[in-house]
Amino acid sequence: MIIPFAPQLNQSTNQTDFLPESAESTKAAQLVEERFSTVSTDIPSIIVAQTKNKQKFTDNERQILKKLEEKIKLSKDIPIKNIISVFSLPEAKEEFESPSENTMTMIVNLSLGSFNDFETIPDEVKKLRDLVSNETKSNNNLTVLVGGPGGLFADFIQVFQSIDRLLLIVTIVLVFTILLIIYRSPITAILPLLIVASIFLVAQGIIAFIDQETGDFLKVNGQSTGIMTVVLFGSGTDYFLFISSRFKEELSNTKDKHEAMKKTMQGVGGAVTSAALTIIVASSILLLCILKSYQSLGPVIGIAIFLMLIASITLIPSMLCILGRFSFWPVNLIPKNQNKNEGVYTKIAKLVINKPLTTLIITGSILLAMFTGLIGAKPTFDQLASLPNNADSVKSFELLRDGFNPGELAPVEVYVDFKSPEAVFKKENLEKIDILTNILASSEGIIRISSPTRPFGIDSPLGGADKIIKYLSSNDPSSFNIKSKVNSYTSPDKSISKFELILNENPYDEKGMDLIPRIRNHIKNQGPNSGIDLSTIYVGGETAVQYDTREAINRDQLIVLPIILLAIGLILMILLRSLIAPIYLCATIIFTYFSTIGISLLVFKFIFNQPFYTSSLPFFLFVFLNALGVDYNIYLMSRIREEAKTKSISKATQIAVAKTGGVITSAGIILAGTFSALMVLPLTDLFQLGFAVAIGVIIDTFITRTLLVPAIVKLLGKYNWWPSKIIPSNK
Repeated sequence: MIIPFAPQLNQSTNQTDFLPESAESTKAAQLVEERFSTVSTDIPSIIVAQTKNKQKFTDNERQILKKLEEKIKLSKDIPIKNIISVFSLPEAKEEFESPSENTMTMIVNLSLGSFNDFETIPDEVKKLRDLVSNETKSNNNLTVLVGGPGGLFADFIQVFQSIDRLLLIVTIVLVFTILLIIYRSPITAILPLLIVASIFLVAQGIIAFIDQETGDFLKVNGQSTGIMTVVLFGSGTDYFLFISSRFKEELSNTKDKHEAMKKTMQGVGGAVTSAALTIIVASSILLLCILKSYQSLGPVIGIAIFLMLIASITLIPSMLCILGRFSFWPVNLIPKNQNKNEGVYTKIAKLVINKPLTTLIITGSILLAMFTGLIGAKPTFDQLASLPNNADSVKSFELLRDGFNPGELAPVEVYVDFKSPEAVFKKENLEKIDILTNILASSEGIIRISSPTRPFGIDSPLGGADKIIKYLSSNDPSSFNIKSKVNSYTSPDKSISKFELILNENPYDEKGMDLIPRIRNHIKNQGPNSGIDLSTIYVGGETAVQYDTREAINRDQLIVLPIILLAIGLILMILLRSLIAPIYLCATIIFTYFSTIGISLLVFKFIFNQPFYTSSLPFFLFVFLNALGVDYNIYLMSRIREEAKTKSISKATQIAVAKTGGVITSAGIILAGTFSALMVLPLTDLFQLGFAVAIGVIIDTFITRTLLVPAIVKLLGKYNWWPSKIIPSNK
């Protein structure tokens, strides 16, 4: 009932939707949405033209670009509000043409139906790009590309729109192939995929219903649904393997399939439930995040895993019980022909049990060596770094940076709310605006500023409150362009004024972001001299959004991640009825985490030529390695505890590693495979996340759970279960 009647899941691509309400850039964006764009929303795109030979534009090339501007103005297919360039506004030549006269920009404002119609941007930008290409392809010396905020939005939306389908197909094919290779049974390969795919569709439907009913509470983006896909398929397949492998083992010892399933669920039912609850609890804790892209991931993953848990304790056992031995066809279930891998893990277990300290020192040293990748590592908050290098928005930025200061790509926007209509053009307010313009111009890192009173820059003779008042009251046709430029810095009702600040740094990197708090402090300290109420001044724009995002990420990492680790420790404490085991198990998770991020950063830098890691990588990697890696902890330790009731701790550990080794290895390979599916997507953020989690799961599977944890268990002996005691009934 849910799948056919569920509404379409809406995915937001507006970054300010995911910032906390208290962020200043969020307030600025809300002000723009509510009053700066009463009829339509203007999305500025920047056309960047540059000569390939780096020489000055020829007269013919200028003519081609001028003709391009006229074609754009006359276009009826593209919703153009206006286009501004050196041809329409020669007074602003410094703003639109580089000093070397080989690079030129045109600002094209696209009008959307409403602030939320972001999904239409790719189509409109594509039309603009096609027009630009058709009009300039006759000249072999011109490179003309469409970038800026409009181009960037278009490229991001286009990528996100392709994520879900591509990722789902790759994940299903990958999981099916791995299952078929490991278990050599088409039933075991197909059955979990059918079950998990059904849960995926139901989860997506429920999330869509919640999204529709709760408004801004649940903001979902393509990254959230993409991560949910791999987590669900990875974890869901793991739960199926835990149950089916134990069921296979029990069927080899009894002919009654119902009795075999009863023993199976008694043995692994608690472990599967605890593993799923761990992910659900960790996901619920994400609701404490103030960054909504993290916050929304909690319900998305939590709902999916909760449904998978229900299926794991009802649907999966029922399906396997109905099929019985046919579940593993054509493999014969004969005790003497049990999985050959058991012999391998028996040998590994004996080695670890006989030399636990040596095993601990060697494995610990290997993991510690991976920490070296953390030395000198730096995150990037640059949105452009997430896109493929061949994206037009990335290439246009490179052209812009080559000819202009990179700050031209995304000016910092400062808004002043005068509250009432037409208030901006009152003489006393224009004078305040001019004073604030001069104050902002003196802020660190600002190389140029434009405002209602200084539309062509602080040094232009066509500026100042008195001159602007004259232009506004003039009917001289020569003043029309000036009035149009002034109006571009005010809201339609003239209640808000806008200031554009050009930074001397890349507006998308850390140096650019570091200027935002300095600008805000400068306004706080010097702003009162303008006579403007500071509570009505908001610093926004893309760089401010990036800065506020960074602050939210730092806060969430500092507060939320320790809570997740504590919650996982409490779950392990309850499940194992021990204070000691959860401590070293959580310690091994942390150790694995830092080893994973270290080796991943080395690979990114020296193999994939990615010198920086994306800002969200440490957070997501910590969440997933903790929540997903604990599955194997629970599965292994539950079996050790079960065996320890009748055997010595050494024998119990040896049997547990031998019995669970093949299952944990298979589950780890599948989980790593599902996350590696993220690497096929053209976004650096998801590529790095997919690679890091896959490597982390492999390390966790083959080193931490197989060698490190059993060695610690052996060394601690009976103290593993302190303060409870397990006395073997028959050693």
